[in-house]
Amino acid sequence: MQKLNGDSLKDKNVSPEKQGEKSVAALAVLAVFLLVLGAGALVFTFVYSDYLKDAEPQSVKTEVYEEIPENATPVKKDIPDDLSNYEEPSDSPATKLINVPYINQRKKYPTGCESISAVMALNYAGYDISPEDFIDNYLPQSPVPYIDESGKLYGYNPYSAFLGSPYSADGWGCYYTVIGRCISKIVDGNRHKVLNLHRASLSRLVSFIDDGTPVIIWATQGMSKPERSQTWKLVGTDKSFTWVKPNHCLLLVGYDDTGYYFNDPLTHKNCRYPAKIVEKRYMAMGRQALAIVNK
Repeated sequence: MQKLNGDSLKDKNVSPEKQGEKSVAALAVLAVFLLVLGAGALVFTFVYSDYLKDAEPQSVKTEVYEEIPENATPVKKDIPDDLSNYEEPSDSPATKLINVPYINQRKKYPTGCESISAVMALNYAGYDISPEDFIDNYLPQSPVPYIDESGKLYGYNPYSAFLGSPYSADGWGCYYTVIGRCISKIVDGNRHKVLNLHRASLSRLVSFIDDGTPVIIWATQGMSKPERSQTWKLVGTDKSFTWVKPNHCLLLVGYDDTGYYFNDPLTHKNCRYPAKIVEKRYMAMGRQALAIVNK
């Protein structure tokens, strides 16, 4: 065994003062690390919470919606003056494309994109249901946002009900929680289930396309740039909600190397949008998605 000399022993035996200094330094380094980590988490939360974090409920329950109060003024949906359309055809065949029966919303259901996308997915899964049946018998509907006598803007939660009527051009829309509950009431629980894909990446959604399952997603009309619109006080709560325009729901049915294909209720079957644009719009609308999958 090597014999230690006195100098070596002095190096090994650190004084309490030195140990304290080292401990303080270590704690300082740890504090800086945690601060950086916390800041990164804050940025991540800010970026990925997107527009829809405001009033999303932890659990959504059925509500009773009253008519708007007397002397209140219904608010019309704010639509951008210039709606861009990023549709982009491709000369190459799609890598994967599901042949899903198509329904256009324009004539009968001007604001019913969520219901039409759901019905297309249900029809493809083997359920004989019409848009009218879906809207009239399954879709919860609340009044549109309104301004009361005091001039304050009130409205219901699109995570809980469709705001207005899909049959009206003045309807607003709803989000994945509403449509997911509707579909769950329709599908045969022994055959299918509704998969909540909220926050899923587009790459994960593509895996369902590969398996032959279309996916309902929320984005914007024509993949236009999203903008914050009206903010209202949620009726019966102390929370507020900010609408994002121009909200849209469509059915993802295919993809290729640089684009995604949709049964777009506003345009046509197998409408193709550039992948990078779709990713931005899907992200901006909170990455809302649903799929009907086999059990």
